[in-house]
Amino acid sequence: MTITNFLLCTITFCSVSFAVSMQSDTKDDIRELARRLALLEHKFVQEQHRVHNPTYPQISHGFINSREENTIIRDLQLRLQILEDKLYQHEKHFDETKHCNNRIQSLENTVQELSNLVKKQTQYTKYIERLETILNDQHITVSESREKLQKSATLPVDENEGKQNENTNTEDVSVASDNKTSNTRYISSINSKSNHQESNFIRKRLLLPIHTTTTTKPSPTANIIAFYAYLSATIPSISGQSILTFDVIKTNNGNGYHPSTGVFIAPETGVYVFTWTMREASDCTHSTQLMVNTTEIGIIRLQSVTGGDFVGTGVVVTHVNAGDDVYVRTHALWNNCHIASDRAARSSFAGWKLS
Repeated sequence: MTITNFLLCTITFCSVSFAVSMQSDTKDDIRELARRLALLEHKFVQEQHRVHNPTYPQISHGFINSREENTIIRDLQLRLQILEDKLYQHEKHFDETKHCNNRIQSLENTVQELSNLVKKQTQYTKYIERLETILNDQHITVSESREKLQKSATLPVDENEGKQNENTNTEDVSVASDNKTSNTRYISSINSKSNHQESNFIRKRLLLPIHTTTTTKPSPTANIIAFYAYLSATIPSISGQSILTFDVIKTNNGNGYHPSTGVFIAPETGVYVFTWTMREASDCTHSTQLMVNTTEIGIIRLQSVTGGDFVGTGVVVTHVNAGDDVYVRTHALWNNCHIASDRAARSSFAGWKLS
C-alpha cells in the first residue's frame, strides 16, 4: 500500500508540475519521470494480479528489479523535491510580477489624476488672468468717465451771453424806474394808508437784487466703439481650434478689445460690424471662424498654391449683447501650415458698433 500511495501522489504531482513547467528547462526531466512512473504503474498492476490470483504467472519487470526499486524511489523523491523548488520559485516570480503590475497601475492612475489637476489649474489661471484684464479695463473706463465729468462741470461761461444778460438787466432797471414815477403819481389820489403800502411794495421791488441765471449745457460727446488690430508676425503651424491673438492695436475706442487674449468684449448692446483678413502662402490652408461666445457667426476658407500668396476677408453684421465675447479662431478640421503676417500684408481683426 505504501508503494501504491506513493505512486498515486507522484503521478498527481508530476501531472501538475508538467502543466505548470511546460516552458521551463525541466521538460526533459518530466518526460523521464513520466516514463519511469509508467513502468512502476505497470509493475503495480502485475503485482495486484498475482496477489488476487496466486496461479497468475510472474511477469518480468522490465528494466526494474528489486534491487533498483529503492534507488528509483530515492531518485524520484529527489527529482520531485527539485520540481517543488522550481514550482515555488515560479509562483514567487508570478506573485512579484503581479505585485509590480498593481504598482504600475496605481502609479498610472496617480499620474492621470495629477494631469487632470494640472489641466484644471491651467484653466483657472487663464480665467483669473481674463478677469484681471476686464477689471483693469473697467478701471481705465471709470477714470476716463470721471475726467470727462470734471471737465464738463468746469466749462467757462460764454462772455457774449454774460454781456447780453447785463444789458437786459440794465433795461429792466430803467423800466422799473419809469414805472416807479408813474405809480407815485397814481397813488397820490388814493388814501394815505394805501399810498404807504403801495410805496413800500414798489420800493421793495426796486431794491430786490437782479439775478443772472446761467445754464451750463454739457457738450455732447459721441460714444464711439471701434477697434482694429493685426498680427505682429507670422504664426507657425496651427492644428485644431486656436484663438488668434492680434497683438498690435491701432484703434481701441471703448477699450473692448484685449490683445493678450484676442477677445473683444462688447461694452454695449447693439448691432456691430466685424471683419477679419487672413493671409496664406506656399501651399497653406486654413478655415477661420468668427465666434460670438461659443456660436459660429461667420467662416472663411483660404488655400494657397505652390509659390502663391493669397489674402481673404470675411465681413459679418450681427447683434451683440453687452459682455459677449467676440473672437476669431481656426477651425477644428481644416488647418495646414502657417498664417502669414509681415510688412508686405497683415492678417487683421476689426469691428465697430452701428447702433
